Formats: sequence, structure tokens, C-alpha cells
Amino acid sequence: MPGQRFTKLYLLGYMQIAPTLASIQWSPCTSNPSLDCATLTVPLEYADPGNGALAHIPLTRFNATVPKSQRKGSLLTNPGGPGSAGTDFLLNGAGEGISNITGGFYDIVSWDPRGTGSARPLLQCFDTAGEESDASAAVPAAAEIEYSQFRNQSYMPAYYAALKDYDDAVGELADACVDHNSSALYTSSTAYVVRDMAAIVDALEGIDNATLNYWGFSYGTILGAEFIQTYPERVGKIIFDGVFDSAANAKQYTSQLPYDQLYVRDAINDLVTACTQAGIDGCALNKTPNNHTTPGNRTTDLATRLANLQASLYKNPIEVSDGSFSITVGMFSFFMSSYLRLPSSWPAVASALSALEEGDADPVANLLGVAAAPEVNASAPDTGSFAGWPIQCTDNAPSNQTTLPEVASLVLNISLTEQTPWLNADLSTTSFCRNFPNTRPRVPNLGASKLLNNETNAILTKQNTSVLIVNPLHDTTTPVNSAVRLHRWLPTSSQLAVRRGPGHTTITLGSLGLLNTIREYFLDGTLPTTTEVYDVSQKLFSPEIDTDSITPAPVFNGTYSNSERMLLESNYNVYLAFVSLP
Repeated sequence: MPGQRFTKLYLLGYMQIAPTLASIQWSPCTSNPSLDCATLTVPLEYADPGNGALAHIPLTRFNATVPKSQRKGSLLTNPGGPGSAGTDFLLNGAGEGISNITGGFYDIVSWDPRGTGSARPLLQCFDTAGEESDASAAVPAAAEIEYSQFRNQSYMPAYYAALKDYDDAVGELADACVDHNSSALYTSSTAYVVRDMAAIVDALEGIDNATLNYWGFSYGTILGAEFIQTYPERVGKIIFDGVFDSAANAKQYTSQLPYDQLYVRDAINDLVTACTQAGIDGCALNKTPNNHTTPGNRTTDLATRLANLQASLYKNPIEVSDGSFSITVGMFSFFMSSYLRLPSSWPAVASALSALEEGDADPVANLLGVAAAPEVNASAPDTGSFAGWPIQCTDNAPSNQTTLPEVASLVLNISLTEQTPWLNADLSTTSFCRNFPNTRPRVPNLGASKLLNNETNAILTKQNTSVLIVNPLHDTTTPVNSAVRLHRWLPTSSQLAVRRGPGHTTITLGSLGLLNTIREYFLDGTLPTTTEVYDVSQKLFSPEIDTDSITPAPVFNGTYSNSERMLLESNYNVYLAFVSLP
């Protein structure tokens, strides 16, 4: 990682299951000396670990705060992606936040998964950052299609044409990644990452077959599911937070699209209901254009206004003040889809939408970040910003036989069945993987195979080991149904806890009840005896919330003790680190 000083650890002679042990020599991180940094070196190709090719995995650690005699070991964490930089996650505050939540008993450790971030080799699709930036600019935020026209047969030719334009643009990017042929292209899938995780915990604890303590968020739950199937005897305390369906993930990517939309409509209802209840002073959308208060059923009116605003942008994009670009229906869909999963941002989103209704596109553009793209050193190396897409493809079954008409039909059917207007903002990986070859890594993923046949559950149960599965009720990215399914696959070796409301992963809104459950689990393994559902402990809208920030300080909805506020504020700090990642 740029700006970090890492000490290299070489694990030569590494075997696929049992690494050669060595102690990690940590050094203070340059950008934040209160944390430690190191590098773990492992085989690049686990199917042929003796061939001499190496992968270099950066690590960051926030040390336990209790005396050494009380330390409970290391707790790994991964923020998802795939490929989000775990080192940045810790450096940006998640290390201290997770340590506070778990009582300070663990060294909190994260890493940049192979092929991404500061790991080397980096999964690059171009030679230079200039080429990478140009390719990014050529891919629209979303397909320029309009949900309100989906029942209009005369719209279908335009729909198919817009979908093809988008698919072609993303397909060119897939071609570039394959043509560049990075040595990390087929050695960065989940099966490889979990073997790195095994190497990390062995090196940290200084013993063979050390157990993994882990809190995985979002796509990090795919890593968790693969790990417990690959190394069931090495499972310690593991939390799955915001659960991806590992069975669907192992199939063609299009098989995930129906799951992605299950709670979008519920989250939209959460937004408009909470806004309505907050009144004019608490939510900017409670004023109609021209500052007239909304008459009649304001909840229904807000939902209708959002739909009408989207429909109007299809024919009449709104230009930003400097005339450099316009907010199109595709950009609007991407905006709404992105921020619907981050409910702490909703006051700022409501303010931006209110301005957009008035014809002012600048606030939406600012929240999208398109008006403030940093200057790129065009001759610098490719930064690996597209690595997540090929990693996702190599984790899935090949989609290159899926036709574009099949995708078009699926998008129509799901959108109309689930009444979700923004599926066009969720098609990038579908198009990328549809244009990606059927080549797959030499070490295959297990997917959900040992979950589905009860093998993993049987081993964990015999060991008296249980994992904790947590999920928001209206998560629009990882629906609670996926968490329920994982719990059913682990009927005697897991427990499920649900946090009410929207947001992607439970940290997006603090819940004191859930945080206490997480804390107790990591402290002594205590789990609820049945599935618990916890209330949210912070307000979605309030006059006290800063509408100029997408990460405003939370306003809690009760009176809490100092220790309770510490938990809630620590959760907020983990959330800040989570949303700081690209």
C-alpha cells in the first residue's frame, strides 16, 4: 500500500493446507503509527505451490487493548467487495471500532485480498492509469432505460437498444481485462483467498491449523462460507454480516438478480415513510417544488414523486450548472440504488432530490462524485480499480452462453414482479461476466456444496461450534432471505439475528440490542436461543441531522448510558470506514 512500510514474511515451501510457520515482523504503519503493518508472502498458484511464483498480501493490525494475559487471539475482518482493501478499512477507523465493540480482547487484523489494493501481483486490466480512467469514463453509470415504460410494447426496441449499448461498453472492458492477462486474473478467486486466510491465522498465532475468528461484511460472507467448508475444524467465532447467497453466487451471475431486488420496494417504503414522519423540518422532500407543503397522503405522494422524477429524466435530463453533463435516468437509477443501501445518507439524499425536482442537478452530481473526479497520472500503472468484476466472474459459473435477450427478459420480469425501478443500475457485473470467458481458476471454489449436503453443519455441530448470522431486514444488496437460507444450511451450528429496517450490512444503522449480542458472542460465545429481531437505535431523519453530509453524526432515538453510547458510536466509526472504501 502506498505510504505504508511493510515487513515481508516469506512462507517458502507452503503447502495447500498447512503453511510453514513463521512469525510476522510487524512495523508501525507510516500513515498511522498506532496500527501495525506487515506483508505475508504465499504461493501465487495453490494448485502448484512449488513453482516459485509468489503473492504478497499486505496486513494491518489494531492491537488488543487488554493486558496480554487476557488476550483472546486475533480477529480477522473483511469489508467485502469483492476486493475491498481491508488495510484501509482498519486504518480508516474500523480497527478501533471493532475492538471497542468486542471489548478490546482481540488483535483486529485485516488484509488486502490477493489481486487487489496493495496486494501484488495486482489484477490489472490496462497498462496505465490513463487507459484505466478512459475505460471507466466510457462505461455509463447504468443502462439508460426507464422502468415506467416496461409495460409499453412500443418502448421495447429502444429498451433493447439501450441495454445493448450498455452491454457493449462493459463487454469491451471485460475483453481488456482478459487481453491484459494479469497473473492475478485466475489466482484471486475466493478459494485462493481463504487459503491465504488460513496462512494468516497460522502465522499470527504461531501454530498449525489455528482457528479463525472472523467478522465478514457483505462479500466477506462469501469468504466466510468458503472458509467454514474448506476448514470446518478451524472455525472459531465467526459472524456473517449482510449475507451473500453462496449457492446463487456459485451459479451464473444472472441467477443472483432475482435475489438482489427482493427488498428494494420495502427500503423505498422505509425512506418515504421515515421522511413523512419527520415532517417538513426533518426531511426536505416534505416540501413539494416551489416550497408548497405536500397535501393529502404524503407517503404515497413522495413515492409517486420519486417515480415521476425518474420518468421525467428519461426524456429530459437535467444539466448541471456548469453545463459539463446532465443527470440522466441511468445516473438517477445508479444514485438511488447506491444510496438506498446507506440510510444514514438519506437526509442528504432527500435534500439533493428536492433540489433536483426544482431543476438543480448540482447536489445529486456532488453526491455521485462525478463533478469532482481527481486528476489522474496517465502514465502511472493501472490501479486495479476493475479487479472486483473479474474476481466475481471467476467465483461464478460461466455466463458467456447467456444471451442478451435472456438478460433483457429477466430484467423486465424481475422489475415488474418486484416493482423495483432501479435494476438497470445493477447490471454491470451481469454484462461483464456475460462477456468473460469460461476459463476458471485451477483451484475451484466449493460454493455451497458442503453446506447443501450438511457436511459442514455436521462437523461444526460435533465440535460444538456455532457461527452468528446477522442481517438487516430490508437489505437491498444482501436480502435477509439469504441469511435465513444460510441458517437453514447450518441448523444446529448457527444462530440468526436480524436488525429491523434498511441498509446494507447491520453497521449501516446502529442497533444497541444487536451490538450487545455481537459483543457477547465474541466475548464468550453466547448466542441467542432463538432468532432475534432488534430495533434500530438511531433516527433516519431529524432536524438535528446534517443534510450536507452523507455520513452525518448519528442522532440516537433514546437516552443511553456512556457504555451504550460507546457501542453505538463505535458502530458508527466502523460504518464510516466501510463507506470510505471505493
